[in-house]
Amino acid sequence: MSEKFCIFCGEKPKDKNQEHVIPQWLIHMTKREKGDVFSLYPDAKMHLPFMRFTFPACTECNSKYSRMEAMVKPVLERVLSGQSISGADASLLMDWFDKVRIGLWLSNMYYNPKLKQEIGPHFFIDSRVAKTDRMLSVQKLKLSDSENKGIYFNGTQTQLFNYCPSAFTMVINDYYFFNASNNNLVSPRVGFPALSDVKVEDESTGSLSADFITGRHKVANPIIQSFIPNKESITFYQPIYRDYLCIPDFPKDDYVVEHSYDVSNGLGGVFVQKGNAGNTRYLHPTDKVGTKLNSIPMPDISSDVLQFQNAIQSKNIVSSPDTLLGKNINAIILDSMKRQK
Repeated sequence: MSEKFCIFCGEKPKDKNQEHVIPQWLIHMTKREKGDVFSLYPDAKMHLPFMRFTFPACTECNSKYSRMEAMVKPVLERVLSGQSISGADASLLMDWFDKVRIGLWLSNMYYNPKLKQEIGPHFFIDSRVAKTDRMLSVQKLKLSDSENKGIYFNGTQTQLFNYCPSAFTMVINDYYFFNASNNNLVSPRVGFPALSDVKVEDESTGSLSADFITGRHKVANPIIQSFIPNKESITFYQPIYRDYLCIPDFPKDDYVVEHSYDVSNGLGGVFVQKGNAGNTRYLHPTDKVGTKLNSIPMPDISSDVLQFQNAIQSKNIVSSPDTLLGKNINAIILDSMKRQK
């Protein structure tokens, strides 16, 4: 790679440091010190141990996110052991998944300079954590003793992910995490205002114009119409309106205020759904929810995440800054669907 950048801020690294996109504590927890990061990528042309899966970072940036790692570790451990977590815990866990998802996207360009030259990158971890609506669905897998446990991620090597890193999956031992983030992903269906009539004002800058639809002030299931959770899952949804606070017409009404964790930073509250029976409820920051789950057979992970990526782009929930305007996204969708068949 010709020019190194801090994976967090995008600037030339100050007081050089190295960031493990998959944190060392998780590598040790899953006994993957010698595991191959690219073992599940059929087209991978390289092999790399998880402990060497590192990227340049500023010392200050790395320290900031090390604090996040220290806070999220016990939360993830509670999920993996089926214990209760709070609404604030779930929000923090989704921060961490934002970090990992964008870190994996940036790693694609780090190891593929041609891809970096074609795509950008045009944003970095620090500008994408808690940036747009997000969801995290958790399932427990029924694995035999002969099946390897460890860390695996999927959906990060598709063409769609390279152009719009909106969704990926991650397996940690016998738990399966499905994570996604995009504008309008959950807001309209949890009662929050939603973007409408989005238009590209300037493709060279990516500037958009849009109107807002006032929220319904109630939950409508399914929260994401292209995603039905497994009946043995727990799914967290969080509306984010950080980008819209500067818009005078943004309808920040009582419902939004009462269902937000941090109004000044556009951080909506967490909604939780157990199974898929439509029993979604709001979690105040200190409200607890149990995460004990029944085991299910391994789902078709590759197909699930690709279909979701296709759905996000084909429905265009909305052309967020994650989408590279000017690229032929529809052509990429069609190509991905042909490959899937």
